[in-house]
Amino acid sequence: MCVAEKTYSFREFIDKRDTMNDLENPFLLHVLQQFCSETWDGMLPKIKPFVEKLSTDWRAVAAESARPENQPKIRHYNAYNERIDRIIRSHEMQQMEKDIFGHGLFSKQQLKNEGILKRFFLHGNGEAGITCPLACTDGLVALIEHFKDEIPDEVKNIYEHVTEGYDGHFGIGAQYMSEIQGGSNIPANVLTAKLEGDHYRLFGNKFFCSAVHADYSVVTARIENTSDIAVFIVPTWLHGDKEKEKRNHHFINRLKWKIGTAELPSAEIDYQGAIAYRIGPQNRGVALAVSIVLTRSRLDIGFASGAFLMRAAREAKLYARFRSVFDRQIDEFPMASAQLEDLEYAAKRIVGTAFYIYEAFNQIQEKPNTLEAFVVRELILLQKIYASKEAVDKLRLAISIFGGHGAIEDFSSIPRLFRDSLVNELWEGPRNVLLSQIYRDIMKMRQQMSVYDLIASILVDSSEKEVKLFAEQIEQLMQVNLIALPNHENRQAARKWEQIWEEIFTLFQEQTIKDIKELPILS
Repeated sequence: MCVAEKTYSFREFIDKRDTMNDLENPFLLHVLQQFCSETWDGMLPKIKPFVEKLSTDWRAVAAESARPENQPKIRHYNAYNERIDRIIRSHEMQQMEKDIFGHGLFSKQQLKNEGILKRFFLHGNGEAGITCPLACTDGLVALIEHFKDEIPDEVKNIYEHVTEGYDGHFGIGAQYMSEIQGGSNIPANVLTAKLEGDHYRLFGNKFFCSAVHADYSVVTARIENTSDIAVFIVPTWLHGDKEKEKRNHHFINRLKWKIGTAELPSAEIDYQGAIAYRIGPQNRGVALAVSIVLTRSRLDIGFASGAFLMRAAREAKLYARFRSVFDRQIDEFPMASAQLEDLEYAAKRIVGTAFYIYEAFNQIQEKPNTLEAFVVRELILLQKIYASKEAVDKLRLAISIFGGHGAIEDFSSIPRLFRDSLVNELWEGPRNVLLSQIYRDIMKMRQQMSVYDLIASILVDSSEKEVKLFAEQIEQLMQVNLIALPNHENRQAARKWEQIWEEIFTLFQEQTIKDIKELPILS
């Protein structure tokens, strides 16, 4: 009788990984305690059960929802030839969404910063069809609050639905700004808004619309017969029509096939008279969209980049301790050990900086037109550029720690996080657009704030000599027109522009966490 040899098992690693709570992270706990210094004693009991749920049940649903057979689909017509454009998602996906939004993350009942902490931890599960709608809902709420004294009753009801909910159901937000001819260039919008009584009707196409299952969307459109771009809130369904699957005078042409965030239904939409409510002045739509809505999404990408890397770093370290290759564990080889150290340090820098910048953003809300606010604005752009860029690079590194198993989609979620990070690098403006924006911003502000003062405000721990050197390099590059038609000179200057700001931002990150960088990320 032959006895089969015992096969190799990953069970020890799997059991540890799948029971690893995201709060069991001394470095992160210190960052959160500093961030919530006023409310920490009351905060911890509130986030513990939430994090336990997302580290187990929701993590499993997120992984399963990413499988190709479970990704969103669309059904355009019902059996009676009525246009419904139903977004089909798994029951488990919809239940997770209901549970998460049911926590009322934008409610006034939440402790200060409770919602953003919970959203940070959710990013550790990847997009999962959840974090984009949360970021968009955040922007929708902020937009309404900015004009709370002048919004119509319909918008007040929308605000109540997304913040406090109706009968246990919380509204979900989205934002649709990109058009086929413009992409990130919102002023190129041609979607037309026609005034009709106390509301508008929208006519035209939006080419890239994520979270098309949402209840409400923030939409930019051009006011009819003007050059003005305004911002609107558009209900997906009018009162009583959701149950009938009758959309608010718009059709979904198709769902997008994307490299990442595959669980999130993104689509092309044709508006054929959709009822919309203008928010703010009709000639301030671009400024409002960028300063209120997109800024919050960019902050969210900073959190996502950090959460992705923190999860990847912890799981890679765990695997490297477990897995024996040749004659020892992976983390006992200098090359792999150095890579793990780089991965962990990147995760710490990005996470620590994300919370630092978010707090700075909150502090300048009451003084938006100050030089301090200008510095924070540039930090948000720099974070969006370089945190998302480094997340892509370091997640690829994390995959390599797993060797061939790193490419297996159901062995680890890191390949999914990697693909999601590629999309995060593009959301709310790709790198070249935002680097050009920083150039424009500084050119515009040079009379009020010198380049030296800007760098000194970012690198507060650097020596005068170091700040001066950076400032001189930037001043020299600004002698070249970086937004003119390309030539050899400005292409070379553009490369240096990207490189020097990366050096500055990395140094800023290092200074931000210098006192806690030695804290471990695994208990």
